[in-house]
Amino acid sequence: MRPLIFIGTTNLDINFYSTALPSVGQSLIGTIEEFAGGKGANQAVAAARLGGTPYFATMLGEDDAADSLMRALAGFGVQTSKIRRKPGGTSGKALILVATDGTNMMGIDVGANEEFNPDDVLAALEDVPEDAVMVVEMGLPVDTCRAAFENKKDRTLIFNPAPVRAQLTAADCKLIDIITPNETEAEELSGLHVSSVDQAFDAAMHLHDSGIAAVAITLGANGVVYVDAKRRVHQKAFPVDAVDTTAAGDAFNGALAVSVARGMEIEDSLCFAVATASLCVTRKGAQESMPTEQEVKHFLAEKGALKNAYF
Repeated sequence: MRPLIFIGTTNLDINFYSTALPSVGQSLIGTIEEFAGGKGANQAVAAARLGGTPYFATMLGEDDAADSLMRALAGFGVQTSKIRRKPGGTSGKALILVATDGTNMMGIDVGANEEFNPDDVLAALEDVPEDAVMVVEMGLPVDTCRAAFENKKDRTLIFNPAPVRAQLTAADCKLIDIITPNETEAEELSGLHVSSVDQAFDAAMHLHDSGIAAVAITLGANGVVYVDAKRRVHQKAFPVDAVDTTAAGDAFNGALAVSVARGMEIEDSLCFAVATASLCVTRKGAQESMPTEQEVKHFLAEKGALKNAYF
């Protein structure tokens, strides 16, 4: 397997579970649980659970949350040597409201994540092999993301534009090997409405025509559509009973990175990544919900979709 590095955010997730999401002015009774989270951290954990040994570069504060977040990452097998701490800073936090059907609403206090700068990226990449698969997410400052792009060298760059903080330039697009927006992010980046598989293909083609080598738009219950110079693929979702959809996109990105690092064909990679995300949403929390390699293998076997190429 090729080396893996994830560059992104880390948060302490404070989850509120109730029967439904609240409307304006409504008070609900539910339960509160805390989990380790953050998009980049979740993606790195997903990769580690699937058999990778990923490095993770992020910025934590100097608080109790930072200590617990670091322990969680190390406990899942993520390589933590590239994690930095902001002197006197507070770690990122996310407040997540989750309904019984798994849908959610989220608010984020970025904390120390916003202090992760281009120089930190250069330091993190200094000893990362140039055949690595690199995953970057847009929760970091835009200049920090661009520093990762501009210093990718021969690494494969998977970019998760979540949340969309700026439009991509022509130079950005030329450096991205695979972009992985969801429907909302694809709309923001392409200017095209995305509420169906056909519309997702239109948006994917638009982004591909902008210079991005490959586009994978995640569609929740409709799976994912993928476009590159040679292929148009629709990988359907696997039906499951969703409990918490918070980290589904992160599970997908982590699994996609692992499958690319293993040299899997893109059709197999998409199936593997969708299966990983499908299992993720059947459990509470973010990092705790990430399935192991064997769990994904068993799930695919149950669905009649297991191939030797996966493992």
